[in-house]
Amino acid sequence: MTSAPLLIKVSWRNLWRNPRGTLLTALALGLGLSLLLISLGLLDGGHEQTIADGVRFGPGHVVIQAKGYQETNSDELLLSARVVSSSEAFLQSDTIKQLVRGVSPRLLATGLLSSAANASGVRIMGVIPQDERAVSLIPQRMIAGSYLSNDTPPSNGRPSAAVIGIDLARKLEVKVGSKVVLMTQALRQPGADTRNSSGDEMESTLLRVTGIFRTGLQAVDANIVQVPLPAAQSLLGVTGGQVTQVALLLAEESDSPLVAKALRRQLTDASVEVLTWRQSIPMLAQILGLDHAFNYIMNGVILAMVGLGILNTILMRVLERHYEFGVCKALGLRPGQLAVMVIGESLALTAISLSLGLVFGLSIEHYFATSGLDLRLLFRRGLPPALVFDPILYSRLSPNRIVWSVSIVFVMATIISFYPALKAARIDLPDALKVL
Repeated sequence: MTSAPLLIKVSWRNLWRNPRGTLLTALALGLGLSLLLISLGLLDGGHEQTIADGVRFGPGHVVIQAKGYQETNSDELLLSARVVSSSEAFLQSDTIKQLVRGVSPRLLATGLLSSAANASGVRIMGVIPQDERAVSLIPQRMIAGSYLSNDTPPSNGRPSAAVIGIDLARKLEVKVGSKVVLMTQALRQPGADTRNSSGDEMESTLLRVTGIFRTGLQAVDANIVQVPLPAAQSLLGVTGGQVTQVALLLAEESDSPLVAKALRRQLTDASVEVLTWRQSIPMLAQILGLDHAFNYIMNGVILAMVGLGILNTILMRVLERHYEFGVCKALGLRPGQLAVMVIGESLALTAISLSLGLVFGLSIEHYFATSGLDLRLLFRRGLPPALVFDPILYSRLSPNRIVWSVSIVFVMATIISFYPALKAARIDLPDALKVL
């Protein structure tokens, strides 16, 4: 009886009867695995970067706002100072503090910003500059002037500071140091006495442009004007430290459901809603979901190419060796042993391919993880104006992805090798020994 170690030894030797063919095949299959690893790393990195930039241009990983605001988008729905202070105190607790990178209260409203040359509808954002720096990307995208400071709004008739987007600055024909007038309707609180409320009155204030930012997103660059929170509250007639929302930026996106759930338990008595970024920015979540589905299809195509390569190589080896298998059968080798020998060759070839693929794939992935893939090389005449996110894409390949990729390829190669092994085991002895 032929032992298993001997069959494995024969399978290994059979691979190197044609070393050039074996190495070329292993290299081709290894490149398939490398492409899979690089693709997964860049795609995961792209998704992580998209989420990180999306939430920092929007309401953060988690947002606290008045109940109904997400559905109605009514600026009159405000959070009380008690809710804001309670939330901030809870976020400073030992269990939550380590998960949170930044907390920024914001007061939102619509208005009309005008200069001597033009006027434009805008979205007003009253922010605390120091808090906003920790949450938003706008302070990092200043191209002229400087971002807001934590100084109190100027008095004695001096204009308050404001930062605007590049598209808005071009439309109004203003630059750093220019004066603009912001006009809006004072907010009327739900349930307030309309006779004493200033909600129907138009208010205006003089602002001085201290900085201009460019995010690359037209909806932001052409519409957003940020002013200090006290100035926004004074203009809108908001008293008692009320704000529209509290935006939270977390250290890890995966902690969003945990933090949101903890805040909901803490704020059960208040009429608020606590949403994760998937709930507050549903369109971004849907786009990423579609992208994930497309990526799985592309990865399936890559795996199919690798599988067909393995099947073609092993099957050709079997079909070219009819006489050899016939001699083996004549010497007493049983069909099952022939099948084991062919499967052994397939697994040995797969092991070599996986080793080469890991070396090439992880080397290139490490380069993309440290230096990134510069998308500006694809747009030599300049980046598209609609490009919102950083043009340098960094790879993020987790160990689970590596294990998953290697396991899938190995299992697929094992299953595919059964068909050539069955062909070898079913070779008819008389026909196999015919020379002509």
